Amino acid sequence: MVRLFICAWLLATTKNTFTTAYTAKSKMADNNIKPSNRATQVESFKVMDVLRRANQLEAEGRTIYHCEVGQPESGAPKTVAQAAVTALTGDANQSRLGYTDAFGLVALREKIAEHYKEKYSLPADKEVGTDRIVVTTGSSGGFLLAFTACFDAGDVIAVASSGYPCYRNIGGALGLELANVPINEEFKLTANELRKEIDERKASGKKRISGVILSSPSNPTGAMLSVTELKDMCELCEKEGIRFLSDEIYHGISYDKEAATALSFSSTAIVINSFSKYYSMSGWRLGWMVLPPDLVDPINTLQQNMFINAPTISQTAAIQCWEPETIAELETHVAKYRKSREFILKQLDSISEIKSIAPADGGFYVYIDLGSTEMCRMLLEDSGVAFTPGTDFEDPAGNLGDRRFRISYAGGTTVVADAMDHFKDYWPSWVKRVKDAKN
Repeated sequence: MVRLFICAWLLATTKNTFTTAYTAKSKMADNNIKPSNRATQVESFKVMDVLRRANQLEAEGRTIYHCEVGQPESGAPKTVAQAAVTALTGDANQSRLGYTDAFGLVALREKIAEHYKEKYSLPADKEVGTDRIVVTTGSSGGFLLAFTACFDAGDVIAVASSGYPCYRNIGGALGLELANVPINEEFKLTANELRKEIDERKASGKKRISGVILSSPSNPTGAMLSVTELKDMCELCEKEGIRFLSDEIYHGISYDKEAATALSFSSTAIVINSFSKYYSMSGWRLGWMVLPPDLVDPINTLQQNMFINAPTISQTAAIQCWEPETIAELETHVAKYRKSREFILKQLDSISEIKSIAPADGGFYVYIDLGSTEMCRMLLEDSGVAFTPGTDFEDPAGNLGDRRFRISYAGGTTVVADAMDHFKDYWPSWVKRVKDAKN
């Protein structure tokens, strides 16, 4: 009994001594362990903050009208979903789903190459070979690969003053400097605006611009570059030695305007695309890039080390994206987007205070130059309508972010109709609140 008591005492004492020493050592180490400066300086993706709060309210039993995220309501096309099921439940060869080539399944890259040949009628000297196509982990993976391959810390990249926030956030995390170029009255960043920025930087002795990234159709504005404007942008970038990153993820979703690809006009541009928008595969995390020849080897190396390959199950299923049955289903989605867009614009037209609206040529957003971050917050809390404040998209050095907001109509016609009804009901009380505050 005595021996047992002594053993128990020794064990407890040793354990307490070890725990105390370990805790003290951990506390000392904690003084030096902290998040990196780059991580703490990156802004949050505000639309995801809105979504998180909307989901919290929904979990509490509230009805929420989701017009914040650019996520199609429909989910993946039936042919794509069935291909995934077959791959998962088939024989051993089908369901293995191991690593692919770093650039992706050859069969999928062949489909993408054929897509460019058929949709954009590229001339023979501009045709895209599979060796220049890399399948990525969403367009986000493409941005990371492209920024890392093209630029070094301290390089300057130009972005539209109203643009996709992750361009700024990813670039900032990689140590890039940003030139926020003001958009024009049509909510576009064209070669004219970029030329002005180039000239001003030269005159003031600032660093030259190494790259420019923009989307057409644009997120958040929906504005599209015309064929001539895109050609001019490509030619200016090549003349000035600027790498052009053309974000074309909303191609396929446009209204009475045809989107052109930078591949038609440039031999040095990178084209970035995604299966998330037109192809309705947002959660499958799949995209692609078309590379100029000089970036094939660098991006192959980066892909091998950063991602190995894009998700194999997603690649396997996406091969079905250009089947006639799939395209027919996807075009019904575009018809719904068109209907929702027209409904929103008509509703906004009936609100006298709202006068400045971006053109909404493509994509599934309407961007409005009247409102505030507080209005978006109160609209969600009081009426259950989730819009995204302009602070997510605007140049942080300016004040436009606090007066603009974005409506996404990707979530379906019924959601849009209900959201706009609640918004119109809420609007007079907001206008009164603003007037009272001024008085």
